[in-house]
Amino acid sequence: MVVAGVVLFGLSVLELFELRQLPFPASRTLRTMLGVAAVLYGGTILLNRRREEPGPAETPDVEVTAPPEITGTDLEATLEGIPSVEGVQSGVVPSVRGELRKAATVFLTQYRGLDSEAAWEQVTAGTCTDDQRATGFLTGEGTSLRRRARALVTTGGVTVRNRAVDAVAAIAGVEPGESADRADVALSNDIDGTGTDGLTSGSLDGQHRRSQHRTNHWTGVSVVVLVCLGAGVILREPGVLLAAVVAVGYAAYARATPPGTVALSVTRSVDETDPEPGDEVEVELTLTNEGGFCPDLRVVDGVPESLTVADGSPRSAVTLRAGESTTLSYTVTARPGVHEFGPTLVLARNLSNSAEQEFLLPAPATLTAVHRPQPVEEPVPLRRQPTQYAGRAPTDTGGEGVEFHTVREYQPGDSMTRIDWNRRARTGELTTLEFRRERATRVMLLVDTRTEAYVGHSPRGRDAVERSVEAAQRILPALLTEGHLVGVGAFGPQDCFLAPDTGTSHSQRGRQLLATDPAFREGTDPERNRRYWLRRLRERLPGDTQLLVLSPLLDTRTVEVVRRLEAYGYPVTVLSPDVTTSATSSRRLMRARRRLMMTNLRQVGVPVLDWDPEKPLEELFRRERATQ
Repeated sequence: MVVAGVVLFGLSVLELFELRQLPFPASRTLRTMLGVAAVLYGGTILLNRRREEPGPAETPDVEVTAPPEITGTDLEATLEGIPSVEGVQSGVVPSVRGELRKAATVFLTQYRGLDSEAAWEQVTAGTCTDDQRATGFLTGEGTSLRRRARALVTTGGVTVRNRAVDAVAAIAGVEPGESADRADVALSNDIDGTGTDGLTSGSLDGQHRRSQHRTNHWTGVSVVVLVCLGAGVILREPGVLLAAVVAVGYAAYARATPPGTVALSVTRSVDETDPEPGDEVEVELTLTNEGGFCPDLRVVDGVPESLTVADGSPRSAVTLRAGESTTLSYTVTARPGVHEFGPTLVLARNLSNSAEQEFLLPAPATLTAVHRPQPVEEPVPLRRQPTQYAGRAPTDTGGEGVEFHTVREYQPGDSMTRIDWNRRARTGELTTLEFRRERATRVMLLVDTRTEAYVGHSPRGRDAVERSVEAAQRILPALLTEGHLVGVGAFGPQDCFLAPDTGTSHSQRGRQLLATDPAFREGTDPERNRRYWLRRLRERLPGDTQLLVLSPLLDTRTVEVVRRLEAYGYPVTVLSPDVTTSATSSRRLMRARRRLMMTNLRQVGVPVLDWDPEKPLEELFRRERATQ
């Protein structure tokens, strides 16, 4: 490139002083062909560099927590999760129309008491809803290309398809919410690490260079050279050739500055490694240059994606000479759980900004926040079950207790305090009062930790697993106070199980497990154990154990497993945090699907407690006990 610049400069000077003396080809055609070839070659260089080289690296957004997956954003996936009824198929080739027909048939059989044939006839005849546009979509009438194009958008911005989705959801009792007129919106992470306590650092030995590449900052210079060269040859203009000389100088500058050898170390300190949830924790990061001059360093600390930066910034852009250091500080808001800081990402660019190196500098640190919630103040609504342990759970057998059960004939040896003296005075009969026995129960709290449970109702809200863990933290001490034997485990393939027991130390172990066990963190669902986790759970459960399953209850697999556990003789109660909304058509359909799952379980005698995110657990338990 430098040689080409010198030649071009000489030719330009020669043309300036010896007009028309340049050794250009005499043939205008040949001269034009050479110029066009130079321009085309410049375009080829531009296209190839854009296709082959990645350009500047993108840094992760570590300041905010990763939002949970929002339920119901994918209409097709929502439809696929609705179970079929016998004799009804969505079609040979799956389609939204066919799946909506199937869903409408399922809802009609479940909520309007129709058999599958009658329900299917209503759907295909268009009599299942009064909405004519929705009926047209479900029946497929008027599906010409012209009508399809017209149906894509209707007045108010509501698509005909969404009208049909709303009509199907309305069969299950789910009506449009505050955002019914909006189209569905699909809402949509990068550093890992391991943890230690206190001040930790990463040195040169732990430095890992992830990649080295060109930034494409000077990509257009070579193109300018070739274009100016081609134009100068074609037009025989020395000024254009001089412009190419200037561009050659920039290209030579970019090539003459190598990436260089970078040697960095990082030290991270956390002022409190075991804060209370909600506390603000200050983090300080120090980056030291242990090599040569670094003209451009972009630094992004490895903030755990589960934490939010409350103040300051975990990123910086600095220039460091040999031996110099820079420090950045920020604060994060602690959330329940174990949060591991990842390695620090450093992007090092050379002086001309033509090359970039990516480094990951490890400085392990862990922040552990154990939730210490108040126990629920209302009794937990358990199933009635006779066991051999004394406690406060009511049973259906008579004996000593506080709640009246029945009256029987007096038997020798009965306590005088249990004789019905009022009856004796009225009739002369000697009878004994029976009260409902109270027995302790083995209870197992099972939190749904499968991948399907890590969903929420809004990008800034908590996902179902986090809400379930918090509820388990409050239910555990309450049940232990009532005298029950309580255990904690994962409703999923993760190996997490604490057998039912009593005592203060057991309560502490349970709270610690819920707060720190990896099973309750997203991304720990092992595929290899998905097939056998239910068998392993059954092998660990004592035969007289009640199960309190905390699950968002969004898929048929959850219903299937709960029904199987109930059939195996384990009384199951489901506490289901509601993560659905009525903001869009597909989300309303997801709410209808969840309502169908709850109905299926209640029909086989499994109590389901529908937990509204805006209501406290006490209100839910109070309402449930009032209906028992």
